[in-house]
Amino acid sequence: MQRLTAISLIILCATAFSVAAQTPQGTVKTGTAVASPNLQKLVTIDAEDAFLPSILAILAQESGYNIVTGPGVNKEERVSVHLKNTPIEQAMNLVVRAAGLSYEVVGNSFLVAPASKLKEEAGLTSYVVELQYAAAAEVANLLQNFTAEVQVDNSGNKLLIITSPKVISEIQQVVAAVDRPSLQIMLEARLIEVAVEDEEKLGIDWARLSELSTTFVEMGSDQFSNYYPSHVPEATRYKELPDQLGFYPVDGFIDAGYLARQPTVFQVTLDWLLKNNRAEVLANSKIATMNNREAHLEVVDVIPYVLSSGGLGGQVQVQREEVGIKLTILPTVNTDGYITTVVTPEVSSVFQLIGPEQNIPWVVRRTSTTTIRVKDGESIIIAGLLGVNSKMTQHKFPFLGDIPLIGSLFRHTSEDIKKTDLIIQITPKILAPDQPGIEMPKILQETQDRYISVAAPTAEGEN
Repeated sequence: MQRLTAISLIILCATAFSVAAQTPQGTVKTGTAVASPNLQKLVTIDAEDAFLPSILAILAQESGYNIVTGPGVNKEERVSVHLKNTPIEQAMNLVVRAAGLSYEVVGNSFLVAPASKLKEEAGLTSYVVELQYAAAAEVANLLQNFTAEVQVDNSGNKLLIITSPKVISEIQQVVAAVDRPSLQIMLEARLIEVAVEDEEKLGIDWARLSELSTTFVEMGSDQFSNYYPSHVPEATRYKELPDQLGFYPVDGFIDAGYLARQPTVFQVTLDWLLKNNRAEVLANSKIATMNNREAHLEVVDVIPYVLSSGGLGGQVQVQREEVGIKLTILPTVNTDGYITTVVTPEVSSVFQLIGPEQNIPWVVRRTSTTTIRVKDGESIIIAGLLGVNSKMTQHKFPFLGDIPLIGSLFRHTSEDIKKTDLIIQITPKILAPDQPGIEMPKILQETQDRYISVAAPTAEGEN
């Protein structure tokens, strides 16, 4: 009866039709939709308490691969398998694991044996994996769970891996998934300093301004006073903007209202402050960075000062202190197209000079960290980093003010204290893979020239 079972199985695999082969203890049914040898072919198996070699023979015949069983494989082992439209490679993995075994793919053959024996018989082989985009050291850390024998070649960005043929197949799949070009992000950062006195005079509230996404204005303050977004309450409306602010109308919709196509209320106010010398641009940079990589922007002064150990022959050291603005940006592109951005600004200034010789700067630092999720091309606004700039000015009569003891009668010193508000505007934009970052300023300039114009009054407008 067992001989008849083997003959039935051979006929079943050769014809590739769904038939039944009788065994002493069960029935095996198979069917496939593809005839060419391929581990991804779909196979359907219904086997109840069937011999393991019989199931392996079916998988070998349908895949076109050979089957080699090692010592420790019980020919009388029985398994029950119910698979429908399952890839042959997955079916082989399930069947041998159900029997407490393992397998290796060696060339065009399956080697089936207990896991301990399989490692001894298959042995270990050296493989060189070349990487195009990912860093070899980072990929090596990911592969530690697969095998401990991974060496990094940083000069050629390669990995030397010593492992078995089965494991290297899994490693190659992981490498193919991670070794891809990363997205690039263009970060447009503007650091603008505004005098707090000017903000108070104009009644500017940056937090409320940033909430408005559309500016209803066409030609200046007369129209601006009559058009506001409907959701803005009366208490949050702002003083009229000067007449020299002008905007191009939306093409074909002049009669539909005074709608500006691109700028926001925040941007309009900021541009007006810059145009009228009420604000100063400290930095206007465009930085391209890789996805999930930090970008740094620094506008600092290096202040040197001397430290002495004192006494004759004492050591003298020159120390340096960086004072100014530092900005760290970490953008991460999400699968939905949004950009999660971690922004860490740091603002420092010299409070006063201390020490025996009044030459050591006392530095005051202000820092904060925020994480925000924005759309591609949407701006992030950070304001409220207040600072105080002090300037000492001495006035004196020539010659008389320099006379010892009585010179103070002919001179006086005034201190000009200026409070400032630092505004940080960051706009992250995802760059297309074939779009070089160097072209971005030109594109942005053309967009700005088309949609917004902030210009001084013409001679005709002044009359």
